[in-house]
Amino acid sequence: MTEKQLIKACLRKDGKAEKQLFLRFAPKVLTLCRRYAANNQDAEDYLQECFLHLFDRLRQYDDTRGAFGGWLYRLCTNRILQLIRAQNSKVTMIFPEQLPEQGISNQELAGIPQEQILHAIQQLPEAYRLVLNLYVFDGWQHEDIAAELGISPSSSRSRLTRARALLKKILKKSDDLTYEKRLAR
Repeated sequence: MTEKQLIKACLRKDGKAEKQLFLRFAPKVLTLCRRYAANNQDAEDYLQECFLHLFDRLRQYDDTRGAFGGWLYRLCTNRILQLIRAQNSKVTMIFPEQLPEQGISNQELAGIPQEQILHAIQQLPEAYRLVLNLYVFDGWQHEDIAAELGISPSSSRSRLTRARALLKKILKKSDDLTYEKRLAR
């Protein structure tokens, strides 16, 4: 079934089509959810919420305005941000003196397994994790991030810098532990 046929069937509330749509897009959406979540359980909750939200909003999709995958990705990102705001949790701030001087570069990330990077991102404080994901992975500008999160653009830039620095520290610690485990064998 083509993507267009699948969407039309889902609009008719065809359960088999909804399942097929879920199976087709769930892996990519779960990856998105895992980047924003603090743990795998939260990521799975976000995934479920994203697809419930999708099936409520599917009539809003206009195939003349772009690909379904891009629309779905943006819809899910916005839904995850809504869920995080609704949790109204306190944000743990890390002060600059606790961070290393420099953040991690794209070249340094290239040699690290994706699962290790994802685990490190999940360890970041929520305020840093949100800005890092929106800027680095979703391509948002600081002005847009600031408007979405209710902060200033300079705060967004500062949180990104701190997130990269803390991410580097977490990855180094993780790499050191992996090296120590290999030596212990």
